[in-house]
Amino acid sequence: MKKNIGWVVLLLFIGAVFSLSACRTDQTAVSTPIAPPPPQAITPGKALIYFMRPSGVGFAVNFQIWDGDHFVGLSRARCYMAYECDPGKHLFIGVAENKLALDADLEAGKTYYAGTNVRMGAFKARMDFTPVTRGSELWDKVDAYRASLNFTVLNEVERVRWETAKKAEAQKLIAFFNSEEGKPYIRKLNKEDGR
Repeated sequence: MKKNIGWVVLLLFIGAVFSLSACRTDQTAVSTPIAPPPPQAITPGKALIYFMRPSGVGFAVNFQIWDGDHFVGLSRARCYMAYECDPGKHLFIGVAENKLALDADLEAGKTYYAGTNVRMGAFKARMDFTPVTRGSELWDKVDAYRASLNFTVLNEVERVRWETAKKAEAQKLIAFFNSEEGKPYIRKLNKEDGR
């Protein structure tokens, strides 16, 4: 009996390794880490949000970040990405083993920050959105975090491919977060949290 349990555990471990490596290969094609550039200037009439993942925990799992049903990119361990968008209301969705959203109201000409933090999940890493709000403990630390992380550059062809393949899933998540059931999984980022 003990031998059978050992084989089952070994097979589950091998299966997990293969599924993570297959997932990792597909996901890394979307973005490539490079040395951090200087802070980005904002295009007039646009807002800028940085998604930062300072932890190296769960490095094999990249978190999907969506702006509604527009795929923004992958949040990778020890990396950050910049996303320039129209000002106004946005529902940013994070997908890992769990799903969370960030209800953001962005002002033109301002820069915003959100952490994509790691929590342990049942089978793989889970994510948590941490909006950097005015007066929060991270407010004065974002520049140091950004300087210590790699910047990811999107491959636009792969981004579009990913968005096309997963758009229907994103639309279901939008409906979920717009329902009463989804409201507890939404964090807030307000206009005054920009700088």
